[in-house]
Amino acid sequence: MPEWPDLHVLQGRLAAAFVGKHVTAVRVHDPLVLRAARPLPEALKGRALTDVVHRGRFLTFVFDDNTRLVINPMLSGLFDIVPTETKIRATTAFALTFDGIGSGAPLKDARDLRYRDDTRMGKVYLVEPGASTDDLPGFDRQGPEAGALPWTADEFAKRARATRRELRNMLMSGDFVAGIGNAYADEILWQAKLHPKRRVTTLDDGELDRLYGALRETLARAVEIVEHDLPPELGTKIRTHMKIRGKVGDPCARCGTKIVRTRHGLDEMFVCPKCQPPPKGQLR
Repeated sequence: MPEWPDLHVLQGRLAAAFVGKHVTAVRVHDPLVLRAARPLPEALKGRALTDVVHRGRFLTFVFDDNTRLVINPMLSGLFDIVPTETKIRATTAFALTFDGIGSGAPLKDARDLRYRDDTRMGKVYLVEPGASTDDLPGFDRQGPEAGALPWTADEFAKRARATRRELRNMLMSGDFVAGIGNAYADEILWQAKLHPKRRVTTLDDGELDRLYGALRETLARAVEIVEHDLPPELGTKIRTHMKIRGKVGDPCARCGTKIVRTRHGLDEMFVCPKCQPPPKGQLR
């Protein structure tokens, strides 16, 4: 799934490309992902985009009448910026065509913002002017932004201990910090040398300090890499910088031990058996 670094970079790219421009056409190719009380073309055609806002796992597109398109890409949602004449992919859910107004570009330079979703698990909510986002599943119950924590290390430790959760569950819950999924949970915990199934109540002060530092450093580094490597047309997730996610059988970059893949509920997770020893009584 797109996670905090991905969505942070996407917010900047999409705002730079489309804010100030008008929607001249709306094409819906797969309505399954849409949660809307009226047709998307009726709501958005002719409207100007005024802002793109990133909040946790959501991107919100704000239009000049305060209509909002709120997107949670979930597992596999991706955005494309392409010329309007580009062939539509089979998994494209919808396409918004924007004119060139706002950047000084002529109308012939119109481009599409397209959203596609291979698994069709993403959610696209149309929020009408004056309506609240309170009813959107998970939107208003998110914790602070994972990549912009307002807490000191001591505040982080206090709040973490209060959850009493397993570390991976805590990072991914969304209500503790917002925007972390499977990939960056693995990366953060590897960086902190902590097993995903450790309970936060078993961590000493030094281990909590390591976790706090690993969270901040991992996401900050990821933002720099994604910003550098993400192509202008978007359309992909940047994962080549990851140290452990998807690296089963490879040597750990820190100690050389082979990385293993195991399960955490329904999810895959990747750990170094040496750097991240499991809790007592567990093999992995």
